[in-house]
Amino acid sequence: MSPKSAVAEEVPPFVPAERLRASARPRWGEIAIRGFIAACGLFVVVATAAVILFIARAGVRGIQDVGLGGLLSGEIWKPEANVFGGYPLIFGTAISALGAALVGAIPALLAAVWVSELAPKSARSIYRRTMEIAAAVPSVVYGWLALVHLVPQAEWVARALHGEDVQVSGEGLASSAVLLGIMIAPTVFLLSLDALSRVSGTLREASAALGASSWQTAFRICIPSAGRSLFTAVFFGFARAAGETMAVQMVIGGARRVPENLFSPATTISTQIVMDMQNATPNTTASNVLFSMSLVLLVLSAGVVLISRVIGRWGSKA
Repeated sequence: MSPKSAVAEEVPPFVPAERLRASARPRWGEIAIRGFIAACGLFVVVATAAVILFIARAGVRGIQDVGLGGLLSGEIWKPEANVFGGYPLIFGTAISALGAALVGAIPALLAAVWVSELAPKSARSIYRRTMEIAAAVPSVVYGWLALVHLVPQAEWVARALHGEDVQVSGEGLASSAVLLGIMIAPTVFLLSLDALSRVSGTLREASAALGASSWQTAFRICIPSAGRSLFTAVFFGFARAAGETMAVQMVIGGARRVPENLFSPATTISTQIVMDMQNATPNTTASNVLFSMSLVLLVLSAGVVLISRVIGRWGSKA
């Protein structure tokens, strides 16, 4: 084959411009797929907005019925007497979620740092798969296990701390916080691990080239670089703990009052809604107030997310 004939074979065949434009036109199947994907995205946004608007409208009615001050600061929640003081519910929700963050989120974050930066590579995949399975376990399973194994141990600790004469039990905020901490730990771990995996390998190599140890690289390079996402992971765990219902209902005791200590029965917003919703007739004060407490929980969770974003942006600028 001569060089001239080889060049001639490499030249692509001529295609008219009209034919190229015709082939570039979207097909009906592609148009249908694009429309379906757009409809799915629109449905998610509209459904979320509709739920928020419905809760807000019904919640405002409940606030108008009982007053915002009485709803947030009242210490007596007694629907059968038409008294709706939501402070015990808010207190129980906040303490349970904070305890869960301390017991579960912080250790999960540190575990992610160890797996990502310090553990042998062979252990990373096993650890991640184990946490993925733990995150998929239904909450009612966690609640049942806690009722059988955690509550008796918590009662033993309560007796040891407060004595036999004080009225304490294994059900209360302590058991709720430990249970929620165990439940949110896999989620926080996986989110933290993803955040650390996005740190550039060049930073690690540069740190090692300067003589830094693995610990120094992990805590002075990787954690600050992924700080915003790590904050989001912890606060996401807090928000999930604040909204958990079924498992908490099994171990918290269901007392509609501010507990005297961490080992006294208590309640949370979500568990009290579940207990009262069966007796609440729609479009009554009892029903509207439950939506008001749902609105409080929504504002609490949204506030946590906004705070995490503000802290993350502040940390990225520092």
